[in-house]
Amino acid sequence: MPRRGECIYKRKDGRWEARYVREIGPDGKKKYGSVYAESYRAVKEKQQYFLLSPIRQQHHSAQFRVTELLARWLNHVQFQVKKSTYCKYEGLCRNHIQPEIGSVPLALVSREMIERFAEKQRVGGRLRGGTLSVKTVNDILIVLGLSFDFAEEEYGLSMPKVSFLREEKKEARVLSREEQERLTAELLTDMDLFKFGALLALHTGLRIGELCALLWEDMTETYIVVNKTMQRLSKAEGKTEVIIDSPKSKTSRRIVPLPSFLFPYIERFRQSGGYVIHAPKSVHSEPRTVQQKFREITRRLGLEEVTFHTLRHTFATRCVEVGFDIKTLSEILGHADVKTTLNRYVHSSFELKQRNMEKLSLSVGQ
Repeated sequence: MPRRGECIYKRKDGRWEARYVREIGPDGKKKYGSVYAESYRAVKEKQQYFLLSPIRQQHHSAQFRVTELLARWLNHVQFQVKKSTYCKYEGLCRNHIQPEIGSVPLALVSREMIERFAEKQRVGGRLRGGTLSVKTVNDILIVLGLSFDFAEEEYGLSMPKVSFLREEKKEARVLSREEQERLTAELLTDMDLFKFGALLALHTGLRIGELCALLWEDMTETYIVVNKTMQRLSKAEGKTEVIIDSPKSKTSRRIVPLPSFLFPYIERFRQSGGYVIHAPKSVHSEPRTVQQKFREITRRLGLEEVTFHTLRHTFATRCVEVGFDIKTLSEILGHADVKTTLNRYVHSSFELKQRNMEKLSLSVGQ
C-alpha cells in the first residue's frame, strides 16, 4: 500500500520505491522519476533530495525553429556582453544563419546539416556573393554553438556539437625596414593630422579604434592613456552607427610611453581639447575614414597588402628586434597574455634571423 500523499510504495521484491516529478513537458503533463531503497526511511531521504531540486520545464525541440532560438539567445546575452560584441552576434545571425537555416526545426538540426551549412557559407556566404574567410565562417559557427549551449542549459534540449573549419595560420604583413623608412618619409612630408596619426600608431602600436577615440587630454608630453575605442557597428535594416566604448579588454586599458622623437610633432598639432584625429570640419574621424586615408598613402608608395593594422604588427616586430622583453611589449600592446603577443604580433624579420645565425658562427670560431 502506498503511503498517503507521499508517493512511496512497498514493492513485491521487498524494496521501497518513491516517485517524484522529474520534469513538466510542453503539454503541461508531469513526468515522474523513481528512487529505490531497502527501507522506508532511506527511500524517503532520497525522495526529499529530488523534491528539493527545481523541476525542469521541458520544451519540445519540434516547437522551436533556429530563428526563434537565436532570438531568445540574443535577448539573453544582450546585457551580458559589450555592445560591439552583441552587434557582431546579431549581424551574423541576421545575415548568415537565419537566411539559410532559420526555418529549420531544432529537432532536424544535425551535425551533417551544420557541416553543409558551413561549407556553403565558405563558398558563397558573402552578402554580395563570393567566398568567406575561414575565420568569418568560424565566427558564424561560434555564434551557432553558443545558441545551442543556451538551448541545452535553458530548455534541456539535446543539440549537436558544432565543429569548426581548420584555419591555416597566415603570416601577418609586416613592413620591411626599407618599406618602413619610405613610409616614414612620406608621413613626415607635409604632415597633417592623418599622417600624424599613422606615425603615432607606427611607434606605439595603437589599434585604429584606439587612435580614433584618443582625446588630447589622454596624451601628455611623455605618454598616452588608452581608455576607449571607436567602432562603426552594423544595426538592423542595413544601418550603421559610430560608437565610442571601453577598450577591447581590461588589459587594453593601459599607459603607453611615447618615444622622444615624437614630442615635437605632438606639440605642433596639440590643441586645448577634442579628438586628436579629426577632419577640418568634423569633431572626430572614424576608423573607416582613417583607413581610407592610409590606403591612399600606401598606394602612392606601392606598398601592397598593407592595412592600418600592419602598423601594429610592424611596431611589435621592431620592438622585438631591438631587444624589448616580451612582458613589457605585451603590456604596451594591451594583451592579457604574453602568448598572444608571441603568436599573433611578433614576426621575426629575415635580418634578425640572419643576425641570430651569425651568432652561431661566432660561437664556432671561439
